[in-house]
Amino acid sequence: MDQLSNSVMDLIKQNKLDEAEAVSRQLLNEYPDQIDGFERLGQVYEARGKKQIAAEYYQKAADFAKTMPGFDEQSVEHYLSKAKKMEEKK
Repeated sequence: MDQLSNSVMDLIKQNKLDEAEAVSRQLLNEYPDQIDGFERLGQVYEARGKKQIAAEYYQKAADFAKTMPGFDEQSVEHYLSKAKKMEEKK
């Protein structure tokens, strides 16, 4: 899972955004109990300049972090902050 998640970042850096989105969706499907799919989709849409959709995925990541063990308030705030930043840039 870590390798898949990290590959999304590499694909974004290479501007292979369709591939990055496909891998992000694969993460969501294969690892629904992990936050990576939501976070990576936020990053893909941010790279595409689709700030509203990016904000929605960062919000989903925050909601996920609120309900799953292992996430602290700082993690939730991180994703909420990213969502707010995207909404301000619309």
